[in-house]
Amino acid sequence: MTLNKKENKIEEQQEGMLNKYALVLTSIKGIGVKTFSYLIPEDMKPVIKVGQPVSVPFGRMGLINAYIVGFSNYLPEGIKAKNISKILDYTPIFDIKYLKFLEWVADYYFCSIQNVLECAVPVKFLSGMQKEQTEKFIEFKTFDNATKRQIEILKILQETGKTKLINFEKQAKTTRATLNKLVNLGCAQITEKQIFRNPLEIFKQQELEPFPKLLEEQQNAYNEIEKRLGSYNNILLHGVTSSGKTEVYFAAIKKVMEQGKNVLFLAPEIALASVLTQRMARRFGIEKTAIWHSSISDGEKFDVWNKIKNNEIRILAGARSAVFAPLKNIGLIIIDEEHDSSYKQTMPSPRYDAKKVAQKLAELNNCPVLSGSATPDINTYYYAKNSGNLIEMKKRYNDYPLAKVRVVDMREERFRANNGIFSRALVSAIEQNLRDKKQTILLMNRRGFSTYTQCMACGEVIQCPKCAIPLIFHSQTQTLKCHYCEHEQPMITECPKCGSDAIRNCGTGVQRVELVAQKLFPDCNIARLDSDSLSKKNQHIEILNDFRKGKIDILIGTQMLAKGLDNPNVTLVGVINADNGFNLPDFRSCERGFQLLTQVAGRAGRGDNPGEVYFQTYNPDFFGLETAKEQDYETFYKTEIQARENFDYPPFSQIIRIILSSKNQYRAERSAQEIAMRLNDIVDNRQLTEPIAVLGPNPCVIERLQEYYRFQILIKNKLEEKGRRFILNFLAQIKLPEDIRLTIDVDPIDIL
Repeated sequence: MTLNKKENKIEEQQEGMLNKYALVLTSIKGIGVKTFSYLIPEDMKPVIKVGQPVSVPFGRMGLINAYIVGFSNYLPEGIKAKNISKILDYTPIFDIKYLKFLEWVADYYFCSIQNVLECAVPVKFLSGMQKEQTEKFIEFKTFDNATKRQIEILKILQETGKTKLINFEKQAKTTRATLNKLVNLGCAQITEKQIFRNPLEIFKQQELEPFPKLLEEQQNAYNEIEKRLGSYNNILLHGVTSSGKTEVYFAAIKKVMEQGKNVLFLAPEIALASVLTQRMARRFGIEKTAIWHSSISDGEKFDVWNKIKNNEIRILAGARSAVFAPLKNIGLIIIDEEHDSSYKQTMPSPRYDAKKVAQKLAELNNCPVLSGSATPDINTYYYAKNSGNLIEMKKRYNDYPLAKVRVVDMREERFRANNGIFSRALVSAIEQNLRDKKQTILLMNRRGFSTYTQCMACGEVIQCPKCAIPLIFHSQTQTLKCHYCEHEQPMITECPKCGSDAIRNCGTGVQRVELVAQKLFPDCNIARLDSDSLSKKNQHIEILNDFRKGKIDILIGTQMLAKGLDNPNVTLVGVINADNGFNLPDFRSCERGFQLLTQVAGRAGRGDNPGEVYFQTYNPDFFGLETAKEQDYETFYKTEIQARENFDYPPFSQIIRIILSSKNQYRAERSAQEIAMRLNDIVDNRQLTEPIAVLGPNPCVIERLQEYYRFQILIKNKLEEKGRRFILNFLAQIKLPEDIRLTIDVDPIDIL
């Protein structure tokens, strides 16, 4: 097999028997993930395969670990290859099918396969920094030849049975030297066993929960899904909030596992993935279930990866990166809350969409993708509806009514001298909810304490020194932070422009909401759930478990609260600023705002008690807010799809975004103008102006990011794959000066 770095081409040849050289992939400190060619010793040729870990010499570093990713009989000119030293494991960690899959990702998102491999295979695996972990166990054999004290220890061991050596030392109040003597006498035996560092260990293994009988609407949905198992389909399960979609997922998983196949389950957020995995572990068994996301440890990732490699995992759940785990024999891929923008990686390269990648993975495995949401992505709904793969669930589980939504006009609150964060109606509703021993969710979809810091004397807004955006004040650390480049500095007391001390934190973030709530409701338990509050591993699981058990009265957070939380005791939801997100200069902003409000409203009234929702807004007549109030997806979709068609936005075209950036503003703009001009000329000459539209260049909405000035060109492609190939072939020929960065984002999630 050969791998061409420029074209990302892989030829179907898995073994090195007929080849002279092997292409290996490794991670070198200061260099990154790279491929290098090595000679294959004659004795290795019959056994060497793609995906095997090997040891190779690398300059002064000596021997390093690498993975076989290809074979050839040729070397680049001027290169002298050294021999591979050793095959570390004859069982490949991935195969040719997996590499072909990664090749497709590299091709579609216009990046090198090295970028994709670095994203897909954890770097520490490539560098050999992770290894299997073992633990020593001790067990009783005989009392023969033992002294009185040794017999006392042996009796404890006999009663305990085989146990961890380190634990037994403490239990028997003895030393390792004493236990070694017992081993030498033949009275005890110490064995070493590989242990599985399971990230699910925090979920205590319990008896498996039974499967409830599906209600009529759930059963009908499942029947439609079952018909499509065993072949490639893109199915959309569109069910209102709390319609019972998860039980339909579980019924489909059960069927697929009975067929001897495995399941990949994707969720948009780590917190939601953890909650769903916990439920699946209770339903299908902790030994058959694994989780994969960025917050589990490297050791846990290594062990989960090996379990997957050995086909010991039947259900793998996780956030977007789980789509690259080498799960075998896949019979179903589930994408929960498929509308969520978190499925798209915005940086660094590859800028992949896990939903699109999952579709390719399903195609390669000839299995269906089952996407689910109460507020589907407009594109997903459009394609499902027009392909006959739309399955609808229009009623809540047990016919519970949708929560009643009340829109609060904050302009009237200001008119009546209420300048606080909370409307009087919402405060009253929270107080009543607390008296009724019910729980409340408060959504404020902005991190930090405030949204900007400003000098009241001269009007100066304190901005990030690297990005053209305001710094956000965080009260816990008393610092100003940039959420784009992670710049952080102490809170200032004087204006850097005029020297005044009239510095004020303006706007509202989720931390301010928490502080005000603590003052308004001092006698209740309040917790915050956002990325800034999760300082330790699995803290999100602890918070959500405490909330589910009723230990938290009011849970405050950002958009992660709107996804998948199913707590029957939540009867009140308050959205502090329902206008957030609707007014961004992006064609998806109305869709995103509608989805967020509808989803968070769906967290209320999921049990026997009816739910109430309060949308606080300064624009109560806005269309997106009105339809979210009614949870009326159909009306919203009909209006939105017409606007998309009128302006040739997806699904009626594909967007490809080109960003030119430089620390020199003029050079970035000039480069963008030259590329746009050349592209327009080619489009005009080939008479493609109707199916391919070139817009710009224009400054990006966030014009400066991490010290780089940014200009963008947007391309609307109506020629599908043919147009994408034409555009990317053009971009592949562009040569730019070293101080100019070219970023290509295929199917961008926003145009900010």
